This record gives sequence, structure tokens and C-alpha cells, in this order.
Amino acid sequence: VTPQADLHAAHVAALNAFNPWRLAGRIAVQREDKGFSADLDWRDAGAEFSLRVAAPLNGGTYALSGNGSAVSLVSSKGDIFSAADAETLMQQHLGWALPLAGARYWVRGLPDPARPVSAEQLDAAGRWTDFSQDGWRVSVTEYTHAAGRDLPKRLFLARDSLQVRMAIKTWEQR
Repeated sequence: VTPQADLHAAHVAALNAFNPWRLAGRIAVQREDKGFSADLDWRDAGAEFSLRVAAPLNGGTYALSGNGSAVSLVSSKGDIFSAADAETLMQQHLGWALPLAGARYWVRGLPDPARPVSAEQLDAAGRWTDFSQDGWRVSVTEYTHAAGRDLPKRLFLARDSLQVRMAIKTWEQR
């Protein structure tokens, strides 16, 4: 076992124990020639989650929440939409979507343990810097030390013509 493998195992254990969690920061979404940036507040407690995207200058605020059996989206106009999964709601009402079942791991710098992963790259500290999963390329371009562990500060997610950048300002264990 190499020192990097030991560091990697310790990093994975620390991140898996980081639950429930909350992150706050900024998100920038680009699809072909359309894009926007907004504030992001994401709370995750396993089956229950809430994700709030608030764009400045009347760009719209959307709140997405779910509990494992149903997901709802509240639009900036107060309209409420429901579906069985977050991706359907996001695609229909926002024009883009993240696979939240996997992305809840990705934002912590982990691949989804239930899905195949490829093109894995680790840094000297045993942390993922790049991997591919479910057709997405996930890159952690910067880590920060928060809540007693190394967590992503900057992420880049890409699939086809969709690019999502996240700059995370704060992490909390809840």
C-alpha cells in the first residue's frame, strides 16, 4: 500500500462521514450560447435535499427540494411543479439539469459509489482532481479545508454542450 493510497482511503472515509451537509457559493451554467450565474445554497441529508438557485437582477430564483419519493420546484413566480426526479423538473423548467443522485457526491469531491467511474486522477494528497461518471467529466480545480476535512472549493462539471462551474464559499456539516 502506497502512502498516496493511505491518504486516499482516509480522504474517502472523511468525505463519506460528512453527512448531512450544506454548501453555499456561486454557480455558472453555460449551454451552447446561453448562460447565467447565480447564488447557490444546497442542503443534503441523504434522501432529503433542498437546492436554491438565486440569480441577480431579476434573473429568477428557483427552489428545488425532494425527499426520496417526490421532488418539487418552486419557480421565481411562485409556481410549484412536481415530478418523480429532480432532473426532469430541472430540464423542463430551467433548461438544464444535473443528475443530483451523483452530483451530491461530486460536489464533495467523490464519485458516486453506486456508478462506474473512469479516468480517475488523484493529487499527491490522495484527493480526486478529475474523473468521469455517467457521461460527465468532473474536475475539482481547488480544495479548501472546511469542517475538519478537505472539500472542493472550485468544481467544473461538463457533459456534451453543458458546462457547470461552482465556486463554493462555505461548507457546513449539519
